[in-house]
Order: sequence, then C-alpha cells, then structure tokens
Amino acid sequence: MRRKLSLLIIAAFILALAVSSCSKKDLSLSSVFDEPLTFDLNDANLKSFKERLGTDDGYAFTVFYGGDTHGTLENCGCPNHPMGGLAWRVSYQKAFRQQSNKEAPMLFVDAGNLFTDDRYEAGKFPPEVLLKNRWVVKAYGDFLTDAANLSYVDLPYAAELFKKDGFEARVKELPFINKLISANVQPQSEALTSPVPYVIREVELKRGAAGKRLRIGIVGFTSLKPGEGDKLENAFAGFQIEDPQAAAKRVIPELQQKCDVIIALAHMSHGQAQRLASQNPEIHTVIAAQQVNGTEEARHFGSATLVFATNQTKSLGELRYYVKADGTIEKQVNRFVGLDKAMPEDPKALAMVNAAREEFTAEQKKNAAPVALQTVSSAGFVGSQKCADCHAEAYAVWAKSKHAHAMLALENKSQQFDNECVKCHVVGFEKGGFQSMNTTPQLANVQCEACHGPGNEHIKKPAKGFGKMVTPTACIDCHTQPNSPDFEFTTYWEMIKH
Repeated sequence: MRRKLSLLIIAAFILALAVSSCSKKDLSLSSVFDEPLTFDLNDANLKSFKERLGTDDGYAFTVFYGGDTHGTLENCGCPNHPMGGLAWRVSYQKAFRQQSNKEAPMLFVDAGNLFTDDRYEAGKFPPEVLLKNRWVVKAYGDFLTDAANLSYVDLPYAAELFKKDGFEARVKELPFINKLISANVQPQSEALTSPVPYVIREVELKRGAAGKRLRIGIVGFTSLKPGEGDKLENAFAGFQIEDPQAAAKRVIPELQQKCDVIIALAHMSHGQAQRLASQNPEIHTVIAAQQVNGTEEARHFGSATLVFATNQTKSLGELRYYVKADGTIEKQVNRFVGLDKAMPEDPKALAMVNAAREEFTAEQKKNAAPVALQTVSSAGFVGSQKCADCHAEAYAVWAKSKHAHAMLALENKSQQFDNECVKCHVVGFEKGGFQSMNTTPQLANVQCEACHGPGNEHIKKPAKGFGKMVTPTACIDCHTQPNSPDFEFTTYWEMIKH
C-alpha cells in the first residue's frame, strides 16, 4: 500500500513538473510582446514614434503584415533612409501591444518571399545561404509570426525544410516550419512532405464582443513561377504549383467550415489578387505581396479587403479589425507604419540580428576560397589605376566619389561577404572580375569598368567610342528602388559627372 502510495506521489510530482514546464514555455511565448518596454514613450526624442502608434480607438484585434523580405532580418541598408528590419518591427509591435493595455489580440503574418533564393543552382545552395535562411526561420518563430506564405521564390529553401528525412527533428528544433503554409503547392517527389494549406489561430476578444472566441483561418497562395518570355512554370524546386484561383475554389469552402474569419496570404500580381478577393466572397482579407514599392490604399471587393505589403517590409502593414456584438466583422481599417530610426530597436531582436550577421559573415569568410587569378586577367578587367594613365581628369572625379569607397559601406555593416550586396559594390562580380578581398582586392569598389566594361582590349587598341553606356538605364541595374529609393539620375550624375 505504501509502495503504491509512493508511486502515486511520484507520478503526481512528475505530472506537476511537466505541467509547470509547459506552462512556463507557453508563458514565455505569449509574453514576448508583453515584456516591459525598454524605453519611455513620453521621451521627447520619441515624439514621432508615439505619433505613429496612433490612437487606441477600440479595435477588437489587429493583424500586422509584411512581405518580400527575401532572406534578411536587417533593415534595407539605404544610406539616406534605412527602413525595415526585425528590430524596429518588434519594437513597434511591443509598444502597440502596451498601448491597448494588452486587451486587443494581435497577429503577424508574412505574404511571401521570406527566404532568399540567391545562388540556387542545380538544386543546391551555398552553405552561407542555407544559414541565412535558417536564421529567418528561427527569428520569425521566436518572435511569434502566426503564418508565412510560401511563394515560388521560397520553394528552393522549402525543399530543404520539408525533406521527409529528419523532418520531425527539424520541426522540433524549428517549430515555425509548421506555420509555413501553401494551399497550391505540393511536392513532386516522395522525398518531400507537404506544407499545410492553412493554419487556424483562435483569439479571445475583450472588445466589441467581449468573451467571444474568434477562429481566424490563414491560408496561403502563390502565383506560378515566371519563365522565359511570357511563359509561366507550374513546377519548381521539386514542387508542383497549382493555379491559385483553382486551389482557392477547392480549399476556401473547407476552411470556412472551421473558422469565423478567413485571411488569404497571396504572393501574386494586383490582377490575380483582385480576382482572389472578388471571386471568393468567403474571404474577409487578402494580404498580398509582389515587391510593391511604396504604400497603396486598401481596396474593397464586397466584404473582402485587399492590401499589399511593402517591399522588404519597410513599412509595417497594420490592419485593425472592428467587430459587432455577435463577433462578426464590422469593418477593417488599414494603415502603414514606417520602420526607421524614429523608433528604438528592440534589444532582444537586435541581438538576434547581430548574431545572425556574425555567423553568416564567418561562414562567408570560411567559404571565400582563393581562386586562380588567371580568370580575372582573361576576362579583361584591369582596374581604374590603369584607366588613370590616359583619363586623369575622369579618374580624379571618380576618386572623390562614393563609388570609389563602395565596399566601405558594406564593411561598416559587416556585409562585405554577402554576395547579394557585393555584386553592386565591385567590378565584374560573377563575370570573371571581383571574387573576394583576399584574391582580387584591386577590383573592389565601383570602378570605371563596373560601368564601362572590361578595359584590357581598349588599352591594347585605344579608340573613341569605347565604354559608351546608356543612362540612366545602366545605372538602375544597381540603383533599384528597393536598394536606392532616393536615386534620381540628374542629381546623382552631378556627383560623378566626367
């Protein structure tokens, strides 16, 4: 009897420990945005930040959204006005949560193009790119992303995450994998497992319909992959892509039976997103993305609201939902919040961003193996110093420009090993020119040949007409709107006119 009693006590103790452990884990997760702020919103220096929070006007719950971050946790790095990034986003969400006295539930979703597909060749990524994407999975999980849509751009890395071999262990380590959703992507290979088509998030309302438990279904769709010319491809990276409109007709009715509110995440064009919203009246909200620069007004199709995330989530989308007494949606109000230096960076999120950068940079350094310099000489790049022999005036203008110190901008942000950035800060990257600072330092920075082409043959046979370039067309290969939003050719040309 005593032995049985002892066993019962031990079992009860173990159960209590297990419950306690689960409770702590849940508490930790639920309190990420409930922690005390590390700054004072009444600080005069944060006036602009406080204004961006807006007023608490009684909304029932909020859905924050972003998209097209393409594998980065950092801000865009623009020299004049950097925007976006995990640390500013988390800081804003925490302050927003505090402003509502923690009464209004809030969600965060990503509309797609979460991972980078940079240098994906023959079904493989370089180690540093795998590492970069892995950090994104960890960060978005740790900072409570409720769902992320898999776009066709995300499929190469999804093929790594959804391998059946080791899948359970992978999910245990990175549970956010189960929040990567797609209703129109299925594996072609038996070696891959399927992403879930949707997730359902249940929240309890304290406003509008106090006590009502609302089931919010979040479903994902991607467009087909653009191919050569006007062709569209329905298969990529081991996955089959179904027509999103057909998939919606199949999946949305099923989801409607399970939830009260339907949010569709859609990585697709404006026309396709409008069709999704207008032809599926069960949907309440379509949150779309496809590298949209700037903010756009919300559009309404029947009861559905259509919004587009800004490129690189430079401005955080904020959808406030207001409900009637029975819990049904009364209206949705959309606005965008610029993420920039007006707000402090969240310390925990910033620490993760820094850790990711350090590990990524270390991996890049390790893989920057010396390459034979013969490839450089055969490609015909000679370096600006050679150009100076005949073009002294033009060289003097260049030497005083930011082009001459372009790599320094990357070094200051520890991005000198990030090939997505490097290609626009050097000469002839991946064209037989710059390879690394160890092997080809003479081709670092945006030198003459970055714009005018390899100069070796011109030196051998000088002639007029060499290196003629069409402006501003040639400039916007690198000065894209996402990377250089302030670029205006007339103004910039005056800085390097030669």
